[in-house]
Amino acid sequence: MAFCGVLAALMIVIMLLGTMIPATEYLCPAVAGVLIIPVVWEFGGKTGALLYLAVALLSLILSPNKEAALFFALLFGWYPLARPKLQHLRRKPLRVVLKLVLFNAALAVIIALLLFVLVSPDWQADAANWTGLVVAGMLVLGNVAFLIYDVLLARISDLYVYRLRPKLFPRHFS
Repeated sequence: MAFCGVLAALMIVIMLLGTMIPATEYLCPAVAGVLIIPVVWEFGGKTGALLYLAVALLSLILSPNKEAALFFALLFGWYPLARPKLQHLRRKPLRVVLKLVLFNAALAVIIALLLFVLVSPDWQADAANWTGLVVAGMLVLGNVAFLIYDVLLARISDLYVYRLRPKLFPRHFS
């Protein structure tokens, strides 16, 4: 319980940093999502899902940067929980396509919420200047960045399991 509480507090602090440091509104939710990995390894997916829900709700309530909070709640928070299940698909092309479909669906929901529900003036002003080429370029770059994030999640998970876990929880390995 204490481990999850400490990680939840750390995740909220990271989410709030996205408000204070310009240009980190996408980085901070991604980093906060990485902190779910140890909880899933130590306590299982249900506990990881509860941690995700708690941090998502708290970040939506506490964070003044609703864009970062939405990115955590609708993408970077649940993806580290879903990724191990997606890795069980045997065909790599199908696995990659499914990951990209999930990413693009989440991105579409986030953008729709920012433009039409939360009515972010910054987003609406930017969207008025978007051309088809700009949107296509942003989608391509977003998909590439997401695939890099996916690879980094795998590497960070391996780092946790093989390097950090034996040091944090030595009783499991004696």
